[in-house]
Parts: sequence; C-alpha cells; structure tokens
Amino acid sequence: AIAAEMGLAASVFFLPTLTMGATFSHLAQAARRPSGGVGRALSINTLGASIAPLVFGVFLLPAMGSKLCLVALSISYLLLIPSRPWKRWLPAAVPLTLSAAILLHPAGLNFITLTPGSRMVEHIEGVMAAVSVIEDNRNEYYLKVNNKFLMGGTATSFSDWRQGHIPLLLHPNPETALFLGLGTGATFAASSDHSQLVAHGVELVPEVIRVLPYFKKSTGPLADHARLRIHVADARRFVNACREPFDVIVADLFHPGRDGAGFLYTVEHFKAIRWRLKPGGIFCQWLPLYQMDLNVLRIIIRTFMHVFPDGKGFLATYSLQTPIIGLISSAGDALYPLDYMEKRVNSGQLHTRLVSLRLYNTYTMFGTFIAGSRDLANFAGKGPLNTDNQPIIIFKAPQFAYTENEPAYVRLLALLDDFDPEPNEILQIAKTGDGRITHDRLRAYWAARNRFLHAGVGIRQTASIEQMLHQVQEPLLSIVRQSPDFEAAYNPLLAMAQKLHRRNPDAARRLLIELEAANPIRQDARRLREYLCN
Repeated sequence: AIAAEMGLAASVFFLPTLTMGATFSHLAQAARRPSGGVGRALSINTLGASIAPLVFGVFLLPAMGSKLCLVALSISYLLLIPSRPWKRWLPAAVPLTLSAAILLHPAGLNFITLTPGSRMVEHIEGVMAAVSVIEDNRNEYYLKVNNKFLMGGTATSFSDWRQGHIPLLLHPNPETALFLGLGTGATFAASSDHSQLVAHGVELVPEVIRVLPYFKKSTGPLADHARLRIHVADARRFVNACREPFDVIVADLFHPGRDGAGFLYTVEHFKAIRWRLKPGGIFCQWLPLYQMDLNVLRIIIRTFMHVFPDGKGFLATYSLQTPIIGLISSAGDALYPLDYMEKRVNSGQLHTRLVSLRLYNTYTMFGTFIAGSRDLANFAGKGPLNTDNQPIIIFKAPQFAYTENEPAYVRLLALLDDFDPEPNEILQIAKTGDGRITHDRLRAYWAARNRFLHAGVGIRQTASIEQMLHQVQEPLLSIVRQSPDFEAAYNPLLAMAQKLHRRNPDAARRLLIELEAANPIRQDARRLREYLCN
C-alpha cells in the first residue's frame, strides 16, 4: 500500500518537480552578471517563497478556492515571461487554453468520495482543511474533513450525547466544563441540559464551526445558549494558555492516525489538563477503538494512567461496529453513593434527556463501567510512554490503515473478557441488605451487557421480522432473565412484538408473555399485550 501511494505520487509530481528544478538552474545561470545577479535573483526568490504561503494559504485559497487559485497561479507564471515577439508566445497558447478550460468548467476541484444516494451540500476550503457536509439518502448529515476523516453526523447523535453526559454526570455538581474538539457539536451540546453549567468548546478548524447549523437536528440551536461558548484554537495551546480551572474536561475522539493527533495523547498534554482541573475535577478521554489496534490502545492507556493513576474505563454505547471507550479520572478518592443518580439528577429536563439516552439510574449509568484502575494498569502493562520527545503514537497509529485488521468488535470483546470489574471499584461498600442487592444487580447488569455484545456477533440483518426473531429471541430472553435492569435486550423484543402483531397476532402475544415471565418487574410487555389485544 505504501509503495502504491509512492508510485501514484511519483507519477503526478516527478515530472513537474524535475522540470521546475531544471528551470530554476537555467534561470540561475541566465542571471549571472559580474555585479552579482545570481545573489540578487536568489534573494528575490527566497523572499517570494517566504511570502507565498501566507498570501495563498491564508488569504487567497480560503477566499477564492483551489480552482481559481491554481488557474491564477498558472497565468501569473506566464505573465512573468519577458516580452518576446508574438511568434515566441505561441507555445503559451497551450497552457492558456487549458487554464481557460479549467476555469470555465462547471465542476470544482472538490474530490469528495460519496456513497450511492448521497450528495454534497456544503464544501468549504479553509486554511487548515477542506470541510464537507454530506447528506445521505435517509436525509442524515455527515461531516468530512479532507475527504478522509468522518467526524460524525446526525445519525450518531445518541452516542455523541452519551459521550457528553457520562463525564458530566460523574461529577456531582459541575459548574464549568471544557470540550476539546467539537466535530458536529452533539457531545458539546449535552452541556445545555445541565442548567448551572458554563461550557467552552474548542475546535481547531474554523470551517467546522461554520457548518454546525447543518447538524441542528442533533445539537439543537447551539447559538441560543449563552452558557455554551465556542473558541477557534488548537486544543493543546488552549489548555496551556487558559488560566481558568474546570470541573470537567472532555477530549473528543481524536483519530490517532491523523496528522498531529498523537500529540493529544502525550504525558505532557495530560499533565497540562490535570493542571487545568479544579480539585475533584474529572477528565475524560474518549477513544475510537474502531480506529486503533490494541497495541496503540495499550500505549495510550499506559500514558493516561501515568498521569491519572486512579483512572477508570467506561463504554460509550453497545455498538459492535464503532465501539468507543472512555478513560476517566476519578473525582477525588470517594466512591459514588448507592443512590447517587437519584440525588444527582434533580432536573426534569435533564431526567427526560437521560431517559432517552438510557442513563437515568444507577444501573444504566454505572452499567457503562468496564474497568477499574487495576484492570487498566494490568492491560496496559509495562512499556514506553507517549511523550513529546518520543511520540510513539504518530508512528504506530498510521500502521492500522495499512494492516489487515480484525473487526472492531473482536478488540472490544477481548477487552471485556480481560476485564473483571467489581462494584466496590465504582460504588460505596454495601453495608446493608439493600446495598448488597444493588451490588448484585450491577454485577448482573455487567454480565448481561457482555453477553448481549457477544450475542450480537454473527446476527444477520434482515427485513423479515420472523427471521430476525429466530436469531435473537432466545438469546435476548436469556439476557433479560439474567438482568431485569438491562434494557438493551428488553426493548428490541418489545419493538419486534409490536411489529410482529400486524402479521401474526398469536406469535406476538406469545412473545410478550415470555417477555413478561423473563422480567416480571417491568410492566411494559404486559401493557403492550393488553393494548394489542384490545
């Protein structure tokens, strides 16, 4: 793959580079004079080479676009040719004609890869990157940067909002928060549900902020919230330059193979973040497990634990295709009370949001916990740290793109099988019978979660409700029996029963009866059965 990339680059750049070098040598020879013409020519050339990146990269390219800039640059070179008889200008007709053809052609130079049925609704060429907004055939919007990195979209808002709420909820009373990296803005938008919270969002690429209105479906009107403040800045520089301490700092999904992203996982950066935290503050680093291998993950965890030795691991969602794990520092040494969520969520608006995100009680919230500091340290093992002087990640992470990798769920399930969390690593010690019941139910939730993810491997998506039920009914019922609190297995069966009733009422009724027996505590199956029977 690397040889192919080099070969392609050579086929495009080798001849122009060779010609430019020869032309430069020719012009240097032509500039020779007894008075020192070569030195004067080189000085002018060096001055122009110094000014050009500023003029074109910072001003002209964002203002005119790459198409107009390249055509203008080509014509400018022709205008530098010394005055000659008109016959000597005939060869210039060829590049002039090509430039005019490119200029008049309606297509731009936006080489954006689109899936069937999708279209590009916005494309902005900026100083840092080219940003595109893509709409698919389901009217969902996606954000692409440089046609390479997919930075989320309206279809992933469930996961994005959870990534904002989990670290915010783990702090008992956050007043200030900092979000490093905005993407489509949904994770940052979670701050709007916390009425007393002032949140700052930092985004490196200004054009990303310009396209945020396209994602209002998942973020809501960000501009209407005075407590949400957006800054255009580099994340590392902002953390180092800012003097305001924060209760919560959330780092977005930085693709480790992206140019420069490895420096957002260094010891120095994590230490700078720790200095920006208030006493008892929380730092959360989300990691895209689907964009890295386990060796890179070990380096990042090892580096994180070097700065935050009390760190814990959390799971953003129960996705097998795009698993996301979070490394979260503890808010002090105290463990969370058994009734923490009941006391923490004291707002009706916040509670409504958390119900829709399935984060509204002790089990749904702390059910995302996958590893304590002991498990994380054992998994990371001994080895080098990622530092500014030895940036291992920037060399290791790109190998992922050139390697035949197993599906992301293989890495996720390997982690879950390796970890062995205990309730007393996240909750206070159970001193009463009710407390021991809470611990036991949380253990059952974790076991059901892991079985649910294992059961999802090999499920074939089909439009036939009967075929889908044949695959998932018994595994999901078994998981519901194991943990009555694990809704991710209960809700799909409930939805399938409602859909099945239109074609086979008896089969739907039998399914609901089995669901009632599997979880007699929850009444949704009984109510749906009575509703459908009437």
